[in-house]
Amino acid sequence: MGFKLRNTGFILIQLINRFSLYLKRGYFSGKALIHESVKFIATARIDNILGDKNAIFIDANTIIGGQLLTFRHGGKIRIGEWCYLGENSKIWSAETVSIGSRVLISHGVNIHDTDSHPINAHERHEHFVSIATTGHPASMPNLVSKPIVIEDDVWIGCNALILKGVHIGHGSIIAAGSVVTKSVPEKVIVAGNPAHIIRDLN
Repeated sequence: MGFKLRNTGFILIQLINRFSLYLKRGYFSGKALIHESVKFIATARIDNILGDKNAIFIDANTIIGGQLLTFRHGGKIRIGEWCYLGENSKIWSAETVSIGSRVLISHGVNIHDTDSHPINAHERHEHFVSIATTGHPASMPNLVSKPIVIEDDVWIGCNALILKGVHIGHGSIIAAGSVVTKSVPEKVIVAGNPAHIIRDLN
């Protein structure tokens, strides 16, 4: 009898989880273009402040557990097939973040194609006040942003940071905790702060 009760409870939990993910998919479908095979972990978030559904695209068989965000003044995120974005990872775009296929992004990774705030202290304060009082502004002429490109078969370890303007070549590995400020060639392992090549995979 106890086994049947435990088994029934397990099945019920599974059904609740599937239903909640179904609701989450329906909610996200209004914020992004999502292939029908994409899966969302319970921690997933899509914050498309830009409001343009076409700004975020997620291709087939990808699993999202982190946050995708576009700013009100701009941003585009493209994620290919069979990718993974781990829990507590964030992709924030004011310009363009383009991710190829079969890219694995572990937990706690931050990918930002923008400085997020102006360098000038007065402008930075005004920007913060705007966010805190009326939301993200629709125009940010003095905010520095540069596209990020991550090619196919890249693996990004936990707690890595990928900054604006970086291009990561095919098949490269970003070690856990790395701070990537410059572009990475294909098929190498980089590590450190700032990240540098520690091994050639060829």
